[in-house]
Amino acid sequence: MSHPPLVRLDCISKVYRDGQREIVALDQVTLDITAGEWVAIVGPSGCGKSTLLNLIAGIDRPTSGRVIIAGTDLAQLDEEALARWRRSHVGIVFQFFQLLPTLTALENVQLPLVLAGRRDAPQRARELLERVGLAYRAHRLPSELSGGEQQRVAIARALANDPPLLLADEPTGNLDSASGETVLELFRTAWHHGTTILLVTHDREVAARAQRIVELRDGRVVADSASRVSPAR
Repeated sequence: MSHPPLVRLDCISKVYRDGQREIVALDQVTLDITAGEWVAIVGPSGCGKSTLLNLIAGIDRPTSGRVIIAGTDLAQLDEEALARWRRSHVGIVFQFFQLLPTLTALENVQLPLVLAGRRDAPQRARELLERVGLAYRAHRLPSELSGGEQQRVAIARALANDPPLLLADEPTGNLDSASGETVLELFRTAWHHGTTILLVTHDREVAARAQRIVELRDGRVVADSASRVSPAR
């Protein structure tokens, strides 16, 4: 018997209002993502990629349709329940890192662990920084780290509570090629450990690292295929 998908988008649309004008960001998108997949979402600017990610993360809600993650219909959760759900089910990596500037690297990674009530928060945060090769930078503020280092801290933070789903929005967009390669290797490692990865990118070379590429245009899925350069487990 086949298992239900980890992520199910059931005919979702997202419409924004700009005065009297309606802007359709997503138009009746249906998409299933199986646990353990690495999926890249590609397409031109304004095609709905980031909107799609925000709906899956529960940061935004669809105008119509359903977002179901691991059997949970996100529409059934109020904001407080949604925040609790997000902490344990989803890790998010942003293009601009989104680290808290007044906290050290260690404290940034520790924050989701503390919010989850984990007693092992300091030890777990140190282990994660070691995993991304930044244990020696643990007590530095984000302003004292390079872009690549900040993104590695952000990945450690996203993985803090062992989420089954890792969402990344243009995670290499602000990095040089060497730093970008390091970040992609960290995603590969997380994927090897069973994390499902959904990565938004405009870079076709980055997308080719994934198992599957979904292309959006004008808020609709226009292509869905296996990458020609699929990563080997």
